[in-house]
Amino acid sequence: MVAAGRKRRVYFFEPVVVDQNDHVQPIGDGFWEDLHQHVETLSDSDRTISFFGRDIAGEARTNVSPSVRYFYLDRERPGQDWPDARGLDGVLDTLASRGDLRSLHEPAYLLSVSGTRYVAFVRTSGGPSTSAIERWLNLVMGFEETEDRVELRAYTRTDALERFARATAATKVRLAVEPNSLSDEDLTGELGQAIAHAQQVGRGGVSVDMTISFGRVRPDDEAGQTMIREVREVLNAPTTFRKASATVVLDGEDGETRREMIDFKRDRVTVSQVFGDDLDQEPRPEIVLTGLLEAIKTFRPNLR
Repeated sequence: MVAAGRKRRVYFFEPVVVDQNDHVQPIGDGFWEDLHQHVETLSDSDRTISFFGRDIAGEARTNVSPSVRYFYLDRERPGQDWPDARGLDGVLDTLASRGDLRSLHEPAYLLSVSGTRYVAFVRTSGGPSTSAIERWLNLVMGFEETEDRVELRAYTRTDALERFARATAATKVRLAVEPNSLSDEDLTGELGQAIAHAQQVGRGGVSVDMTISFGRVRPDDEAGQTMIREVREVLNAPTTFRKASATVVLDGEDGETRREMIDFKRDRVTVSQVFGDDLDQEPRPEIVLTGLLEAIKTFRPNLR
């Protein structure tokens, strides 16, 4: 059998700028290139956020082979989560006791899909979540002091997320996630936290299937919009869904309202990609970026 590297799920997102009136502002295809040039001019402090009590720093980097520009974000790993290690002397001990490391960092890579607004995203299991990356983007784009904001929306084969964003309320939601796929540090909303905490009943090893419904009652505007925001956060999380659907209320041009079911699991586009040639191979940037470029090749035929 030919040796193969680690298989990871690659996610694809589109950045959207939303103004204070929740109206989407146009973004050009050069968004990521312009942002890369801007981030290169920022100081370390202007590229670092605190998320769930841990620093997440981001950089605009350039790689020689393959020749690409990309974003690298890292999340410092809590000392209590450090693994043990075996040194060259053969002794197995705590990594911290070896005394030659100050900190460990879990990375995430963002590589733009050239000629489009989309970006490919991959991370280690403890790397920065999409919620954290959104926060970082708002920081480096200077939106933290304004009422505008930038959001990442998962790429779908249809206009599923556009219809979801236009909905006035979500009346029923079903989300079923695979074991070990969500952490309470990935999500800030009550819905995402509830799913993550439910997984911990089995120490992360159980799947969670959750349905929330208002029944035949239409929720008020605040409750309906809150549900939409929290579902969007879970949908954008780097996780594997067994089920992901929502029944929403949409206002028609004729003034009439209608209910519509959206199946996100069917429509969301991700790519399962092998990185490197061996499971023990060090995940150098060249290996990760080569894997992302291969995933982008697989993704491009989905572009509409």
